[in-house]
Amino acid sequence: MKTVRDACDLQPNALSIKLSDQIEQLDELIKSEGNGEAFFEKTYITQGMRDLIDEGLTRLAGTSSQAIFHLKQAMGGGKTHLLVGFGLLARHQELREKYCAGMSYTSAFESADIAAFNGRNSPMHFFWGEIAILNTDES
Repeated sequence: MKTVRDACDLQPNALSIKLSDQIEQLDELIKSEGNGEAFFEKTYITQGMRDLIDEGLTRLAGTSSQAIFHLKQAMGGGKTHLLVGFGLLARHQELREKYCAGMSYTSAFESADIAAFNGRNSPMHFFWGEIAILNTDES
């Protein structure tokens, strides 16, 4: 049997101690994942992820008043991965049909507009202005 060291190839920056390189930029990730197919091919949807996706889809379908979801995992606990995955599912109905089979409201809407921010953003029109611009771009 192979050891973990023999079975895995490290990314070039994996042993770097520069923490800022390891912090994901949510706004860039959500854009770079395209249609989300590659993202979900390498993602195992855990029960916790499934629960949050189901509650989020229920909200986007307009049948729940719960609008805030508190993610409290420790650093490295998968919060960014979960947010990217949910954003992709909200945006692409075909992903919901493929990866959310059996969940409520997967077909209740076609696509949701996604506005992604991270702590390093400083949008010209501030947070709410960027959301307003997103909505006017599609009108």
